[in-house]
Amino acid sequence: MEIPHQIFSYGTHLALIEVDELTGEVEVKGYLAVSDCGKVINPQIFEQQIQGGIVQGLGYALCEDFIVQNGEVQTKSLTTYIVPTSLDVPDLESIPVEIEEPSGPFGLKGVGEIAMDGPLPAVANAIADACGIRIFRSPMTSERVLKALNEKEETTS
Repeated sequence: MEIPHQIFSYGTHLALIEVDELTGEVEVKGYLAVSDCGKVINPQIFEQQIQGGIVQGLGYALCEDFIVQNGEVQTKSLTTYIVPTSLDVPDLESIPVEIEEPSGPFGLKGVGEIAMDGPLPAVANAIADACGIRIFRSPMTSERVLKALNEKEETTS
């Protein structure tokens, strides 16, 4: 049985966060992405792809709540669908790991999608590390974080 792709990109992400334990607000203060996407042909495009993917992933992790019930979309307006803006984006650092891929064109693998996979688990793990709570539903809104913090406090009291 063949797999549909022969070339895979890899990445690891680290989110530096602050959690306001009174409100449940999570603020990402810094972010690091290390990505193996093969040979980097255009460093500027590489950086932009990684940063764009991180911001999209942070939106999915913290604020983008697309609701569907019984197969019907409940989020019908962009006025209630919150996406990150430039004011929400922390300092982003991106480090390429250029392991040339012999079967890829010009030694590259691809960078378009790999960056948006890391922010949700990176933020969830940062919250778990900082607060000792696990949130299993995204986005990890202030309300969900505060509820988990309160539940933790009730069980430890």
